[in-house]
Amino acid sequence: MKKLLILTAIIGTFVIGFYFYFHHVGRLRPHVNETFIVSAHIPAPFDGARIVQISDLFIRSEACLTLLEHVVETVNHLNPDLIVFTGNLFSPLGLVYENSVTYLLEQLQANFAKIAILGDHDLTHQTLTTQVLTSVGFRLLNNESVQVFNQSPLGLNLIGAHPTNDRQDMEKLLHMHIHDMRFNLLLTSLPTFSNMAFDYNLHVQLSGHCLGLADTRSPSAPCFQFYDGTYQFADRFTLHVSHGLARFHTFSHLFRQPSIDSFLLIRE
Repeated sequence: MKKLLILTAIIGTFVIGFYFYFHHVGRLRPHVNETFIVSAHIPAPFDGARIVQISDLFIRSEACLTLLEHVVETVNHLNPDLIVFTGNLFSPLGLVYENSVTYLLEQLQANFAKIAILGDHDLTHQTLTTQVLTSVGFRLLNNESVQVFNQSPLGLNLIGAHPTNDRQDMEKLLHMHIHDMRFNLLLTSLPTFSNMAFDYNLHVQLSGHCLGLADTRSPSAPCFQFYDGTYQFADRFTLHVSHGLARFHTFSHLFRQPSIDSFLLIRE
């Protein structure tokens, strides 16, 4: 009996310690997912370039600010050439942290550019989110594109989609902004429309929104088929859906570690 009590106490201590680590330490330290994007279409000046994606912060508390501080430190340590933000900056409760978020985000450093799009949750406070992102140097793309160069006319073409786009809107966006002489990257919060890549000269799509969880309620749900990680299509097109950085206190997120996504471009 005594041995059983001791064993129970040891197991209980381990479980409590494990929970404490993930809830108070592990969930404040972002994990970096490293992905290689290998393509003959990558311009020679961007061979070896690094793109870092951050997504779905959902700032809502002081703990989220601590996480964001570690995110900034980690991203800068990666020495990115491009930083892309794929939506959902604040939760409604986090709008009071506008100044703190601005202070932290303005410390992000990229060699070439910082590009952002809005997520669907950003639309409820679009003006504030837009103000914060643009004030710290992000180029916000709302159904627009921007080209990035590295001392050469051969560059990257980044296309940013608005979160309310339907298929017709997306077709119009790609038709207007795809550049046949560039390496084309689509930034869209929802991981849909990937089946359109073969109709256009699209090479990479970076998305978020799903938080690593599948939505099996309907085949038309944005996170039904593609919801977490990298998906390769016939060596022509790469879709990546970020795990995201959000801290939620639900069972499905209990042991979920926030993630930063880093992409190394390699020219074949």
